[in-house]
Amino acid sequence: MFHQIVHWFSTDLNPWITGVAQAHPIWCFPIAFLVAFSESFVGVSFIIPGTTLLAALGGVIGASDISIIPAWAGAVIGSILGDWISYWIGFHYHHRILHIWPFRNYEDQLEKGLHFFHRFGTWAIFLGRFLGPFRATVPLVAGMSELEFWPFQIANAASAVLWAFALLFLGIEGFALVGHVSAFLHHLLA
Repeated sequence: MFHQIVHWFSTDLNPWITGVAQAHPIWCFPIAFLVAFSESFVGVSFIIPGTTLLAALGGVIGASDISIIPAWAGAVIGSILGDWISYWIGFHYHHRILHIWPFRNYEDQLEKGLHFFHRFGTWAIFLGRFLGPFRATVPLVAGMSELEFWPFQIANAASAVLWAFALLFLGIEGFALVGHVSAFLHHLLA
């Protein structure tokens, strides 16, 4: 059942999101918010391929001449909120989290995240945003480790601003590159 859900999210959700964004550009903000939130919120991030979806949304933005600002703002706010809630869960439940479903199923990932956090400290919050396996677990273990709120939130917000822009920009530039390569091949074959 779990694999069917993951398959649906990775195959059927991407075309749906890009189709909605193309047809209704005003929806770029809430779509980016939900995708980034799900990618950053511990537990849900294992199901939703948020990185791929945000890059695809960037491709839609590039193809449709939609402003990047609403999608970027939605992705920033969604990822900050997802990490913040994950941090709060870790701070509230501490190491008891390892005995609560669904977290007990991901003990290895949490252990790796804890090791990563202890190695890099507050920088782990910033770096973890860009490293898929740590994106959602590092905020949780930062809370479990009782990292102070403001250092966490500064690293959380700074990384969210860059991460959201990088993924959307990657999609925009990727779409432009495909267009240039297609035009070049068409010209070469003609």
